[in-house]
Amino acid sequence: MINKITIKNFRSIEEAEVALSRITVLYGPTSSGKSSLLYALMVLRNFVQEPSRQADGLFDLKFINLGGFQACVFNHDVAKNVEISVGYKNGIAEGSYGISFSKTSCEISQILGSFQMTAKVSVPYPLNQTFPFTYKQDEDDYTVNWNGITCSVAPTQPTAETQHKAQEIANLMNKSAEVLRSIDISPPNRGFFKPSYTPASPSPTPITDDEVASVIINDQYLSGRISTYAEEIFNRDFRIITPSGTATNFFQATDKRSRIPVYLVNEGFGINQVVYLLAKLLRVDVRTILIEEPEVHLHPTVIRNFVKSLCSLAKEEEKQILLVTHSEQFLITLLGAVMDGILTQDDIRCYLTTKERKETTFKEQKVHKDGQIEGGLKPFMEGEIEDILKFLGVK
Repeated sequence: MINKITIKNFRSIEEAEVALSRITVLYGPTSSGKSSLLYALMVLRNFVQEPSRQADGLFDLKFINLGGFQACVFNHDVAKNVEISVGYKNGIAEGSYGISFSKTSCEISQILGSFQMTAKVSVPYPLNQTFPFTYKQDEDDYTVNWNGITCSVAPTQPTAETQHKAQEIANLMNKSAEVLRSIDISPPNRGFFKPSYTPASPSPTPITDDEVASVIINDQYLSGRISTYAEEIFNRDFRIITPSGTATNFFQATDKRSRIPVYLVNEGFGINQVVYLLAKLLRVDVRTILIEEPEVHLHPTVIRNFVKSLCSLAKEEEKQILLVTHSEQFLITLLGAVMDGILTQDDIRCYLTTKERKETTFKEQKVHKDGQIEGGLKPFMEGEIEDILKFLGVK
């Protein structure tokens, strides 16, 4: 699980360090920089996934192109480097991975415990270099050959025992790449826009409805798992109907009360986009999911059901969720889950995001074990309070 993200000179974030939990919630005014935290993780993932891109290409997130290096570096100052790093804990592996890059060069850093590796490479970087390091464990020396993303490890004195340990060390050191590759994002422009789909091979980051539909179709267990959560949230099941002799798959939802099946595309968009979200969340190769405004098009009662499902999904499926919301109802239900013992206070972190002039800041609002939050819900209610006071004639 990612437990910290550090960002410098990215969009409106001049410098920030944000601790993450099982569920991390960002809220605050429109255009305050909330989404930039999510996008920074995707930029770092892009580098690990495909370091041979031009620097400008790292900011192409598929669903949105942020405009290249000059557009994204803080204050458009190309003399600065964009710096993004994450701290993580995955089983017994605890470390960090980060990059500091300009349009033409990049410094990569990886830490595992007290062992650190750094490398300076050109951008784009075709993974054509290896950097040797000496690692010591239990009086034995090992040579680590690292290409900036992954590594191989060999013992200086080969024996059956040291070779076995070398493989274990390599597995631990390669966790950072696994952690970053297991990130996925669900953008706000999500949903299924056709009644039927034909399976194809989705990209490592499926974004379009055709790609996400293919993820569902190609996993024989995923539709049933989606249906279980859809029933909890909407009282509807979800099914794939494949006419005999064809490769065409129809997505259907059935209201349990009326018992009338309809194409998913003909359901309300709230149901449609939640099915898309569930497909993303339940992918077996995804550990961390980034979500923008999960409450879009949802009735307050459905928001409440959806949040409860997210809580159980995060705990039972061992998922990490980082989300941006403008919904007071969404946050209240999450805090209620803490009060009810569904989540612990350590399972959730909340950040009020604000922007003063050019710079975004993230202020943590601590959650207590009784579900109370430091600072209350004033950020959601300031406009309403102002209007009420005007209406009542109170100065």
